[in-house]
Amino acid sequence: MHSQQLDKSIQIQQCQVSKGVSGGIVKAWIPFLPSVYAAVRHLSGNERQATSAGGGQVAQARAEFTIRSRPGVTEEMRVLHRSKTYNITHVNPFNERGAWMLLTCETGVNDG
Repeated sequence: MHSQQLDKSIQIQQCQVSKGVSGGIVKAWIPFLPSVYAAVRHLSGNERQATSAGGGQVAQARAEFTIRSRPGVTEEMRVLHRSKTYNITHVNPFNERGAWMLLTCETGVNDG
C-alpha cells in the first residue's frame, strides 16, 4: 500500500453516552478521528428486512476503508464518508508491522 492511494477523506466517530436533563440516557456520535485519509473499496449491496416496527426493506452496502494504523479504533465505532454512515463490522491490522488497518463496514439500519 502506498500513501498516494489514501485519497479519500473520512471521519471515524465513537458513541458517547451521557445522562440527559431529565435523567434519561442520551447517545451522541462524536469525532474520534476527525479527518483521516483512506483508500475506499466498495464491495457489494443488497436489501434486507428492516428490524423496526415500520418494517419494509432497507438498502445495505458494504465497503472497505484502508487507513494507516490508529490505536483505539474498534467495531463499536462508525465511519462517515461522503455524507454516508458506515458501521464498522471488523477491524483488521493486515500486515506484519501493523502499519495499515482495514475497516470492513456496512450501511443500512444504523444507530446514527
